[in-house]
Amino acid sequence: MPSAHTQFGAVLNQPLRLTAMCFVAGLALAACGGGGGEAAAPPAAPVTPAPGVSTLSGSVAVGAPMTDGRLRVLDANGAVVAADVAIAADGSYPAVTLSGPAPWRLEACGYTGATFQCLYSVAQAAGTAHVTPLTTAVMLLASGQSPDSLMSGSAAALNSTSLATAQHTLRTGLAPVLADAGVSTSFDLVSGNLSAGSRTGYDRVLDAVGVSTGVDTQAFVQIVPRLGSGNLYIEQGSATLGTLATDSAAAQLPLAGLEDLFKNMTAAIRTAATCTDATTGLAASLASDATFSNDEGAPLVGPAAVGAALCGFLGGGHGEPVRLGSRFLSPTLGRCDFSGSVPVCGVSFALQGTDGAIEAVGQGMGVSYTGSGWKFKGDLLPLAIHASARVQRDRRVDGSVVVDSYSRALAFEIPALSGLACARVSQRDGAGAAVTLAYYKPHAGGGARSLSAWRTDHDGASRSLDPAAGFTRNSDDSWLMLPQGEAGDTAVRNFFRGGRSVTVALFSNSDCNTPFNVGSRHTFEVDVAGVPPVWSALPGLPWPSLNDSSQAALRSLTVAASSSWSFSASWTVARGSIGVDGLAFCSDRALCGEGDSGRLGESGLRGAATSGSVTLRTGTQALAVGDYKMLAIYGGLGDGTGLQSNHMSCPAVAAGLACEN
Repeated sequence: MPSAHTQFGAVLNQPLRLTAMCFVAGLALAACGGGGGEAAAPPAAPVTPAPGVSTLSGSVAVGAPMTDGRLRVLDANGAVVAADVAIAADGSYPAVTLSGPAPWRLEACGYTGATFQCLYSVAQAAGTAHVTPLTTAVMLLASGQSPDSLMSGSAAALNSTSLATAQHTLRTGLAPVLADAGVSTSFDLVSGNLSAGSRTGYDRVLDAVGVSTGVDTQAFVQIVPRLGSGNLYIEQGSATLGTLATDSAAAQLPLAGLEDLFKNMTAAIRTAATCTDATTGLAASLASDATFSNDEGAPLVGPAAVGAALCGFLGGGHGEPVRLGSRFLSPTLGRCDFSGSVPVCGVSFALQGTDGAIEAVGQGMGVSYTGSGWKFKGDLLPLAIHASARVQRDRRVDGSVVVDSYSRALAFEIPALSGLACARVSQRDGAGAAVTLAYYKPHAGGGARSLSAWRTDHDGASRSLDPAAGFTRNSDDSWLMLPQGEAGDTAVRNFFRGGRSVTVALFSNSDCNTPFNVGSRHTFEVDVAGVPPVWSALPGLPWPSLNDSSQAALRSLTVAASSSWSFSASWTVARGSIGVDGLAFCSDRALCGEGDSGRLGESGLRGAATSGSVTLRTGTQALAVGDYKMLAIYGGLGDGTGLQSNHMSCPAVAAGLACEN
């Protein structure tokens, strides 16, 4: 197996971390700022259809309403009924005049928090059709296909019987969650009453679960609870695995107050003066134990220090744009912890700028409920541990035959605290048993921000599962390549069947058996941002693919030494959509990291972009036709998995081989 550096390259092989001046960290290529765009659409004016005209209307939500969304509707034959319908800021979409035969399929693509994703639904009659993660699950369970693949042609499998069966299966598995929200076990997940952002009723159900869909040997739905415990795995046409439970304390948690908290925070950041106001400024919305980790020393502690840091960041400077006047998006909910003196829940932390651009400004953030109201806590955990998944496709485009290769990885960012000698990362399998994924240890030499993966040798990517035998490769080496084929699928399937989180245990000795406590704990449950698919599903992901003219432009590109050039490209996505964050152009794969000499340029994009340009700046070395060239299109899938599609030209490498051979 190639090393992580060779396989993923420096483009993605960067640690995830929070910094003082750029609170979000994702792909190494992603800029802190968002791209341009229009502001969120205001609530749509009611539309009164003409007599005898059938219409469809509803809301798009995940608990929080979708932001900057667009709706597309198809009839039973695949004919387009409506396209590019603006979804309002409250998640509602205006009445769509129906044509063609039922059932009608709906696709809504936009932002939930800072994540761009598409949700799906199906309506068997005119009236109301909401679009949510649970209606997406209904479509998969009814058809046995990924919902995005159903947005073309006919879809005979979406009939009244299969749809009713799918709803019944979901409601049965969701029974504890429905009870907590006061929703009937016969509730219609497509047309039942939904008020996006209300955090009550059906909307509370959407807050209370994370829903993922995928295809393995069969299409499946996975549901993880946010107000309780368990994991529910449902294969289409098969029995379910696992159950969900709601914590007894969840009933006392008024999620509706989250909207008030984030509205108050938005009001506070209108100007520098309002942000720092001693009475109504941002600090007034912060918890008494608010903390914020950064790369520049000890974490910031307390409302005053954290509030001042946030206001300073939003005010710009040090190369950062001014973000005052932006609004905090309605938060998506993460897992809630009821074990302490007050409930603490994970939340998204995203801004929409005055230009409409949406960006995440925090990772691993949380809120706490004191009994009198919600407060923003900052760091969810006592130390900033982050876990994420990445997938990558390398496509060689300079030969008569396109050559594709795939890779997938997990990254675990664990701070290198003084006295911390070892960390064990484990997941649960379908039976709930703990399975060790990896060990992490400090790399010799000091100065590292995070622990490094414990490997079988100094140069390879293979992990060592024996804490007494192994090596660290370099500082901040957080990536774990998953083996190709079935060997890597075991870990993936454990995430599907055992839950999308890992347990990180900390130890003060290199044998990894003496606990190292942080805030009276030495184990931490950490949600993983995304999960890679099984190996056979990788080719079917929505990879951005350069069109023929852009491929030709990449092959023929030349740039003189010490000069600049704007390279433009367009691409298509076979089905579905991804959130595209930007482009990067490299002349050397090994020197393609941020600030490296082989990285000639990068640019930010947003949403479902299908074209973009990047300004290239060469050094003393010109870029010739026969030189290595790579254009990377990077972004993310709706479940948080980072995705990168690399297009390469390497005439010096023998035909039919991947460019890195």
